[in-house]
Amino acid sequence: MKADDDIKSGPEPAKGRMFGKFEPHSYEEWVAEAKRVLKGIPLEKKLFTETVEGITLRPIYHKDDIANIPHVNAPSGFPPYIRGNNVLYRDSKAWEIAQEIKYPDITAFNSALRHDLKRGLTAITIPMDTATKLGLDLENSQNVIVGDEGLSVLSFDDFEKAFDDIDLAKSPLFIDCGISGLPLLGFYVKLAKKQNVDLSELRGSIGMDPIGLLASNGKLPIDIESLYDELADMTGWSSEHTPKLGTIQIHGETYNNGGASAVQELAYVLSTAVEYMRALDKRNIDPGKCVPHFRFSFGMGSNFFMEISKLRAARLLWNKITEKCGVPEDPRKMYIHSRTSNYTKTYYDPYVNMLRATIETFSAIAGGAESIHTATFDEQIRPSDEFARRIARNVQLILKEESHLDRIMDPAGGSWYVEHLTNDIAEAAWKEFTQIEKMGGMYKALLDGYPQAEVAKVAEERTNNYTFRKNTIVGINKYPNPDEERLNPHPFDYVEFKKTRIEDLKKIKNSISQNIREKVSKKAKETSFTEAAIDAADIGLPVPDIVGIIREDKQPSASITPIPKLRASEHYEKLRQAVEKHREERGNLKVFMATLGPARKYMPRLDFSASFFEVGGFEVIRTMGFDSPEDTANAAFEEDANIIIICGLDASYPEIAPVTASMVKKKKPDAIVIMAGLPPDEGLKKKYKAAGVDQFIHLKSNVLQTLTEIASRLGVTL
Repeated sequence: MKADDDIKSGPEPAKGRMFGKFEPHSYEEWVAEAKRVLKGIPLEKKLFTETVEGITLRPIYHKDDIANIPHVNAPSGFPPYIRGNNVLYRDSKAWEIAQEIKYPDITAFNSALRHDLKRGLTAITIPMDTATKLGLDLENSQNVIVGDEGLSVLSFDDFEKAFDDIDLAKSPLFIDCGISGLPLLGFYVKLAKKQNVDLSELRGSIGMDPIGLLASNGKLPIDIESLYDELADMTGWSSEHTPKLGTIQIHGETYNNGGASAVQELAYVLSTAVEYMRALDKRNIDPGKCVPHFRFSFGMGSNFFMEISKLRAARLLWNKITEKCGVPEDPRKMYIHSRTSNYTKTYYDPYVNMLRATIETFSAIAGGAESIHTATFDEQIRPSDEFARRIARNVQLILKEESHLDRIMDPAGGSWYVEHLTNDIAEAAWKEFTQIEKMGGMYKALLDGYPQAEVAKVAEERTNNYTFRKNTIVGINKYPNPDEERLNPHPFDYVEFKKTRIEDLKKIKNSISQNIREKVSKKAKETSFTEAAIDAADIGLPVPDIVGIIREDKQPSASITPIPKLRASEHYEKLRQAVEKHREERGNLKVFMATLGPARKYMPRLDFSASFFEVGGFEVIRTMGFDSPEDTANAAFEEDANIIIICGLDASYPEIAPVTASMVKKKKPDAIVIMAGLPPDEGLKKKYKAAGVDQFIHLKSNVLQTLTEIASRLGVTL
């Protein structure tokens, strides 16, 4: 790419009291000055940024760059809805503060929900555990951890207890149902009737996403076509009785948490949506009828403008797809729920997660999300307590009440950068979407392993960027806190909890006769699955029995390679945990900084080297310079260090470094001697190695690989 050809000159700046004092400059003049400052280095090498999305970010954008983008002047509240779904600023229609309450136990969940609804929570969001999402019989599910990902619900009684003293009419309800939408919809409808709530006013989503669950789990207990039958039945019933309630919740987080790019996440979400539309259309639920019941969920990463643009591009492309399907204007509005990404969160230095979550929440708001979950800072470590929930909730409250982000529409709109980036993402995602379509749709693509392979490529690229520290994770691959006090994990006893829930399920089953089950089965065959599920809720049938009746004689789905759940920091954290375990069992791995010369000259290199090893959990012994190589070797020997870092200036290395390395090796032959810096030529490198230097650390080092190799050499079990 040629920088000077790629960006056109912008218009002259308006003259006024300030700008009138300055002469306008063309882009060509800017390029010439940039080249002068860069001393001939090409602009594309220094100032252009290649992203994992395959998009090149430019150093500067102009009005001319967006002149041919058709959606730029579209107002908010009108197709293609790129600037948002509402005509005016949000005001009373601000996003829903939809914090997940991730407790397995019904009583604990209800207590937290009642507490949080009085303190700013505006929507109820329930993540269900794996057993509930899959509708599993706990007695026959030895490998499943009950309560692992959220609430364990067995029957309507559980559901009712979860909402004790909660008015369903006041807050929308979002449940990640997995493939257990029918029983949970039945419970919700029964409870709404019991509270005398008008079903037509129920808001939120009792949403199923069989393809998303297949992508994350690798296999489902029922075939995909049967799940489409259930999805069609739920959606058809909902369109008549609960028109404001979503039944299809498509989860982009599945791909986001696997390391996918913004483009991939968007493309796979849209491909999944089209797959569902086709499946429902075959079952006489046309797009105009089913689209109002779609809800979309995206993971929000820490690339601020990329994430804003992703949500804007999502609305643009969804409008394009639904328009082609003949859906009227208003139902083409895309309901977006955003969840701060798990991929970006860390186990170490967890308070930095507050900053990450704030940035991600801000981008979700600026991107126009209708509901948002901000992750708690300790989400990766333990069940979050009231303090952690409050801090996460307050992020949204502050952005709303103090920053007044609820009173503006599309704050990034009109930015030449954001508009261009939105268009870039939309074009790239559409290209990936059409590739999936050529393969026969998202389900077929997953069977072939295409999305898994593509996500894995990007995840590997991200990992390489972190291992070489091209990208920074504060507290992990840079700026670690060696004196960090770990959070008290206060773990939950899942083993005992599972035993209790198995006994609870046995009691429920024993209280229901076989005749009742047969009546529900008959209704499912003669009327509809949804009506049968509502009747089953009235009777008190548990979730496994309801899905078992509806799915009688059905076969499991095909198996695929799942999208793994990853975190950017996990490789560094595994190394650090291994080093910490070694410390507890066998003592510290000591790194001695053999500093040479005046402190003011070697200090930047000292900080670099110390941080390099602190990243891996090594104990770093800092020094303030030695007068001679002999003094250095003696001090290193006295500290009984495993690793000695020769740290000084490049100019002094040829004279001092070989002598220092040789003396250190003589005093401590098993020590690992490392030089801070990369020798400028092979001759010097050989000279240093011959004197005893084992390896070199520098800005281009693969930090993770280097630390892992050294730790392994010193006996750390990895």
